[in-house]
Amino acid sequence: MAQAGMDGVIHKSRRVRRRGAAVVEAAIVLPLCILLLLSICDFARLVMMEHLLNNAARTGARLAVTNTSTLATSDIQNCVTQCMAGQSLANTTIQVYQVNPAGGANLGAWNNTPLGSYIAVEIDGNFQPMVPVLSLIPNPLPMTIKVMMLCE
Repeated sequence: MAQAGMDGVIHKSRRVRRRGAAVVEAAIVLPLCILLLLSICDFARLVMMEHLLNNAARTGARLAVTNTSTLATSDIQNCVTQCMAGQSLANTTIQVYQVNPAGGANLGAWNNTPLGSYIAVEIDGNFQPMVPVLSLIPNPLPMTIKVMMLCE
């Protein structure tokens, strides 16, 4: 809307000029806010994935220590995969083995592990963030979860 000034010249209202400044400010700030929001979501996914992998490995280890002579490695791996609830890492590997509790060294096959020995379930994979560009999370982020349990 045009208004006449004291000198009789018609000037554009300040409201029109301010509206253009708001658009420029939004164009600068909005992408930064969206990037921040997606980075927060990536970090939340990372924490969720770590908890999910811990729970899946613990469930697999519990199944392995209670069924050393009746189940195969593929049964434990299927249990762990189901516990991951459809969330997976890139290049996921699931290993089940008898372990030395002092150093965590692999002692071989877990089947027929004697009572008082330990069995480990290890999950390895790479976490892929949603926003790999400008993210504080490395792309890919290697994750390893190992759970050891006493054989019953």
